[in-house]
Amino acid sequence: MKTLLVTAALVFVAVSSSAAIQYDFVQKNTTADAVEPTSDLVARAVIDGDRTRIDFLGGTLYPPGTYVVSTDGSRKLVFVDPIKEWYTEVNTASVATALGASNIRITNLKSIMEKRDDRPIIAGHATEHTRLTITYDISVTVKTIPLKQHVRTEVDTWATPEFAAAATSSVLSGMRTGNVEIDRMLDVEATQLKGFPLRQTVTTRTAADLPPTRSELQVPTTRTIVREMWVTSIRETAPDATLFVIPPKYRRADAQEAPKAAKETLTFEPPAK
Repeated sequence: MKTLLVTAALVFVAVSSSAAIQYDFVQKNTTADAVEPTSDLVARAVIDGDRTRIDFLGGTLYPPGTYVVSTDGSRKLVFVDPIKEWYTEVNTASVATALGASNIRITNLKSIMEKRDDRPIIAGHATEHTRLTITYDISVTVKTIPLKQHVRTEVDTWATPEFAAAATSSVLSGMRTGNVEIDRMLDVEATQLKGFPLRQTVTTRTAADLPPTRSELQVPTTRTIVREMWVTSIRETAPDATLFVIPPKYRRADAQEAPKAAKETLTFEPPAK
């Protein structure tokens, strides 16, 4: 069973100061069982209040040269392809509502926050290391058959306190799905992680309770997924409103032509290979 809960690929930062922030970062996604190839991206983000733009410079996760823009605190994401001169809109509020209306159940949710001793300098800034451990059971009923996974996620974050006006959140952390159990789980990371993350490693281990089967085909019951992100440079920059404006000649992409990454963001499925 695929885990349907969000593992945010993009991290948006709401900054209340008058200056904008620009930073370059690298992200890498790996699975220990090698069922899916390693994916990565190199990107540059510009944050100006509620407005965010991330340009994908390289890697396999998103097509290099494309970018994503949000002008309302990440409630709507616009994926843009300048070469084809099209864009695709993803309403994250609608996605959250659809997720809440599903038959997903979260039980036995527990979390532990620990402060670690190491304080490395990353991208020229001192950081503090915390580890957030979240465990829970997730179940979904498919054709009257309950499928269940035990999940353990460890979030190691090296954050800088030097950007005191910055508050971090994932794309959907401020949204309500209407499913109390899912909302509670989303709130855990959003409320406990502080500061501006310059490096983060998210390790998720799942163990599935599979129903009995007569098939001789062996299906793996455990899986480990690791997402790593680290900032290579960060600085304040002058605000530029034109960065967040979609050129008027660009057209909305048809559903069949939507960029692959945008559709995966909408469905929360792992990247299709």
